[in-house]
Amino acid sequence: MNYKYKLGFIGCGNMAKAIINGLLSSKFLSEKDMFISTPSIKEKYQGIDTTNDNIEVMTSCEYLVLAVKPQIFRSISSEFRNNTSKCIISIMAGVSCESVAKECNCEQVVRIMPNTPCSIGEGVSAITSHQANEESVKFVDNIFKTISKTVFIDEKYFDAVTSVSGSGPAYVYYFIKAMIDGGINGGLTYEQSKDLAISTMIGASKMVERSSDDLDTLIQKVCSKGGTTIQAIDTFKENSVAENIIKGIDNCRKRSEELSKL
Repeated sequence: MNYKYKLGFIGCGNMAKAIINGLLSSKFLSEKDMFISTPSIKEKYQGIDTTNDNIEVMTSCEYLVLAVKPQIFRSISSEFRNNTSKCIISIMAGVSCESVAKECNCEQVVRIMPNTPCSIGEGVSAITSHQANEESVKFVDNIFKTISKTVFIDEKYFDAVTSVSGSGPAYVYYFIKAMIDGGINGGLTYEQSKDLAISTMIGASKMVERSSDDLDTLIQKVCSKGGTTIQAIDTFKENSVAENIIKGIDNCRKRSEELSKL
């Protein structure tokens, strides 16, 4: 089948825009390769053709990105009986590949779990697929490599992915905020404390990534017996900080499991 466009989008929210911007910046695709269906954009976005007709996009694009909320998808699912795209790329949370394949009249489905740092090209995207061939999976992988690191994970673990990387940025923001507030308590200005906290978080993350030491060893290397760092670490342990973080991640995963069954 001859398609007019390589990649179509149903919906154009923040994540879809991040994908589009990444594709254009990397020159992996051009404006002429893409087509968007969304009621929120009346004119071209980044020079890309737009429409409010979902069926027009479904029948003219080789690959189709579902970038709508699950409840919106369910309200438009009847339109997909017209779908002729060869592969569906879903970034919807809580909707399985099998459900997408069934509703969208398409055998090949690739499901993605990106996170919000993708919007600045620093995210991570988990990828799984359903009956998608090697060409389709590689194409999707290359799309998301323009905005993130990509990791292939079995779909049965996607609720765990949600609890670690999907929701994870909020945990990091929460800890950074606490570090900033602690610095302010010591007399630093907000900007001084913010700069120190963010730079420390970035540097420490890179140390974890690059070091051959495990995390317990890295922690011990900063702590000296009777020193300053150990006072903070002992306080965290006394207040079960690690246990509570794990409990929060467990509750996040359980909620994701509940939502996927609705």
